[in-house]
Amino acid sequence: MSRLVFSQQGLSRLVKISRLLDQELGFQFKLSNQNQLAELLRASAVSPVQEIKQCFLDFIAELDEHQRDSIISMGVSLPEQQSSRHF
Repeated sequence: MSRLVFSQQGLSRLVKISRLLDQELGFQFKLSNQNQLAELLRASAVSPVQEIKQCFLDFIAELDEHQRDSIISMGVSLPEQQSSRHF
């Protein structure tokens, strides 16, 4: 799989999600590692913690179709209303 490239805003959201999950789970995710990035996204997608869930939703709201497809292929479930484009 090719390496995903995110906007500065997207990276900031990923760092925030990583910090929140580190506090919640006690595990530090390395964003430079594709496997750990996938695990971070999977964990944040199903997190019961509202702040983590909201950061995840904000993150995926900014992704383009290719990025969404790549994240789905990593095993991340996107909420239905966020996974389809509305114009």
